[in-house]
Amino acid sequence: MRTARLHPGLRRVAAVPADVPAALAPMPWWCAPAGITLGFLIPTICLIALASEMQMSTLTIRGVRFLDLDAILLGILMLTPIALGGWVGAQVDLARGRREIDAWAWDRTALVIGSIACLAYAVLFKSLLFNPVALIHLLTGVSQPNRAELGASAGVSSLVNMAQVFFAIAAFRLVDRDGPPLPRAVRVMLLVLTLLTLLRVYAQSERLALMEILVPFGLALGKWMSSRRSGAWKLAAALGPFGALPLVILYFGAAEYFRSWGSDTYRGKTSFWEFAIGRFVSYYVTSLNNGAGVVATTPDPTWKFEHVMEWAHRAPFGLGPEFSEYVGYNAEAKSSFVWFLRTYVDPEFNSNSGIYVPVADLGVPMALAYMLLIGVGAGLAFRAYRAQRLGGVLFFPLFFITFLEIFRYPFLGQPRATTWALGILLALALVRQLQRHRERQTAGARISNLKKKNHTHPTTAAGAGASQPSARRV
Repeated sequence: MRTARLHPGLRRVAAVPADVPAALAPMPWWCAPAGITLGFLIPTICLIALASEMQMSTLTIRGVRFLDLDAILLGILMLTPIALGGWVGAQVDLARGRREIDAWAWDRTALVIGSIACLAYAVLFKSLLFNPVALIHLLTGVSQPNRAELGASAGVSSLVNMAQVFFAIAAFRLVDRDGPPLPRAVRVMLLVLTLLTLLRVYAQSERLALMEILVPFGLALGKWMSSRRSGAWKLAAALGPFGALPLVILYFGAAEYFRSWGSDTYRGKTSFWEFAIGRFVSYYVTSLNNGAGVVATTPDPTWKFEHVMEWAHRAPFGLGPEFSEYVGYNAEAKSSFVWFLRTYVDPEFNSNSGIYVPVADLGVPMALAYMLLIGVGAGLAFRAYRAQRLGGVLFFPLFFITFLEIFRYPFLGQPRATTWALGILLALALVRQLQRHRERQTAGARISNLKKKNHTHPTTAAGAGASQPSARRV
């Protein structure tokens, strides 16, 4: 007689008792929040400050110069709590035990989140994806539509940022040697979302979109390299972001090539690498200078959360204007960032630097506490990532891109980070729901099998006693 089948995902889940500590996978120094802050971010801000003093024809700093020694020291002070909080958070294990990667639930959740991102991309690029002529004109350089011409809805198209959740799961699963291979459906969606992201990078000149999908794969690669014995892989793991810096400058320079190389300022006057390095340094010097200038021209905290909670000011369904009115924020008023750009620097270069602007919003003491909180959250996510927990796999790339972008602007305060976080919460809820559904199916299958077995072989104690011959009375 056939028995009820157990759920196919049951084979990949093996719960471990709660008192067993989670095994932590080794990872390179630059993956740790404390490591990348002390070993990369603080040295880099010093290098940027030194580079700003170099005599380079391609180095451009417009407006009033605010980035001096005091500003650099303030920047180092603001980064220090991230390192401290990151180290503390990485020592804390909030989970009660560990659980193996639930590949069945993770993969299905990735497909759901990826489908949402694909639909959002279809809305964002509907004028291109459903018009082959317009797409060919874009790819061949005949036309370059702007955001208004694309006709995207801000509320719907912002859901493309949920793609980062899909990439986080897919990247981690790709390097999971102990689990089953990545399903074909997930691989196909990985290819589709990668192509759509590249279209977004090209059509909207949005370099950050590519960085956001590379970060999960970079972290997964770092985890994989830490387990290799080859000297080449060990060297790559040790160099980390310093080894990747030439590629980042090349990517930045290639993107700027089509925008600025043909201008009279650069054409025929400099080599490509001098142009790329100069533009790269100018970009980050300008961002830091803007942030330092905001602090210098804002003697008291505004408490309008213009920078650290920009997502709240731009919230959909009328919530953004309501929040702005509640805190008394006006984008055109004096002391706003737009006012600062028009008054002191150049509105074209509008990066505000995530190192400094928390001071303008919150004041120095609360800004340091804000940075400490980011560090603690990143440390907790880092430990969970090493323990192969889904929360860490999803949240840590969000914190890591925050560190990489902190010279340019406060990433966690951006609307795209909020959509990313909402996608993470949705993914966690979906995985939990799938696991509960499987547990119910498994319990039902076991009960059904037990009933069928008892019905086929009735061997109760009472029945066994009644079948024996009675003893003869003497």
